[in-house]
Amino acid sequence: MERLLDRLEKEAWVRGSMIVSDEGMVVVERLSGSLDRDAVAALASDLVTEVVAGLAEAGHDSFKRIVLSATSGELVVVDCGAVYLVVVAAAGSEAFYIEIDSAAAQLRRMAPSTSMRGM
Repeated sequence: MERLLDRLEKEAWVRGSMIVSDEGMVVVERLSGSLDRDAVAALASDLVTEVVAGLAEAGHDSFKRIVLSATSGELVVVDCGAVYLVVVAAAGSEAFYIEIDSAAAQLRRMAPSTSMRGM
């Protein structure tokens, strides 16, 4: 998992990335010094909780990707099974989704197949 984040960290548009459990615990992270680990993890966890609840209320399953866009950048959360890939990206190009989706696919293969969701 660490190699996955190391690879993402090499991309110019990545400000940081982390893998967060479905319970909101940080598994591993690569964040720049200006990013607060706990704040990023809390924001990602809150987004997941609210989106999942909203989708369930609307009769939908889960999500594939949540993108929170701001003028200074984006927070991308990708569902990878029992964990989430969280990437803080610079504003601009959407080309980074290809790299994020590739990393998420690798993470899905590495992550445990069981989840605590719904328990």
